[in-house]
Amino acid sequence: MFDHRFFLPAVWVSCALFSAILGYWTPQPILFGVAFVIACFNAILEFFVGISFLLPGRRKPSFQHEDWLESTFQTQECTMNAVYKLQEDPSPLLFIVHGWRSSSRSIADRSIWFSERGWHVIMVELPNHGSSGSLGHWSAYRSLKAVEAVGQQLNTIVSKELITSVTYYGHSMGGFIGLRLGTNQSTTIGGHQIERMILESPMTMYEPILDEIAVGFRVPKIIRPMYRRRLIQRFNRSIGQPGRFSNIEEFNIPKWGKPMVPMLCVQANPDERLGMIHYNRLLDSYSDKDAEGLLVAYLLDSLSHAGARKNDDRNQKIAEWLEGLDHSAS
Repeated sequence: MFDHRFFLPAVWVSCALFSAILGYWTPQPILFGVAFVIACFNAILEFFVGISFLLPGRRKPSFQHEDWLESTFQTQECTMNAVYKLQEDPSPLLFIVHGWRSSSRSIADRSIWFSERGWHVIMVELPNHGSSGSLGHWSAYRSLKAVEAVGQQLNTIVSKELITSVTYYGHSMGGFIGLRLGTNQSTTIGGHQIERMILESPMTMYEPILDEIAVGFRVPKIIRPMYRRRLIQRFNRSIGQPGRFSNIEEFNIPKWGKPMVPMLCVQANPDERLGMIHYNRLLDSYSDKDAEGLLVAYLLDSLSHAGARKNDDRNQKIAEWLEGLDHSAS
């Protein structure tokens, strides 16, 4: 099957071949020679842009257990899958989203921990992950729109009256998506606004990820400014809102998002995948007077970025933070 990420590179390659053929058969080949060079340059540039829309690759299976149910939600982006367990009585809701190249199985132990303490738990699987549908152009923005749509449709599995509060939990990429969702005051999950957030080793910026991609694919430094501009143009076309984003800085917090709700961050120390730059950016973004007291953050030496399904230190910090919120509310 043709990967439509490379449709534009294919078009430019066709233009280059067409120019070469015409240049060979005409007595004045200079014009077509210039066209050939321009087409080749754009083919290379669009190829770099195309491969920068990374796809997660091989999927990890969804969490399966006889006590947990699955439900699918139809969104404008793709079909979304959620694994969940509900309480019989009105209870707080945990809406949890996993990280890049993970699935509900990767966050099941965290979810079980909350469920055993009397919470409703909804594990949402991102597009191209677990049992959810696929996006041809995968992006965090399109994924968050799909996650947002799931939150708006939760009344199909749990009524608003059974939810006493909503806490968003995001790991890595799930945290990045949550930072945007939690900033939008119109976002609702099960008919409720997000009241608090838990971020675990969150991604908070796209810019260093893009730099890593550019280095990994050996994008020449001389064309990187043009490569970035072309990437944003392609991204805007992929979301159907041309001009919505104009520069890479808009994909970094606080411009990307800055929820003004109580927030806990439990951070792997060191973070072997993202490094500490994302964590430091989070601290800086919430150091302003307007956000004073909202963020509580912990560096956990026992926590790793990936594979940390069970971690007693993390669970203890979460329990202490939740207890502190309950005391302050009372």
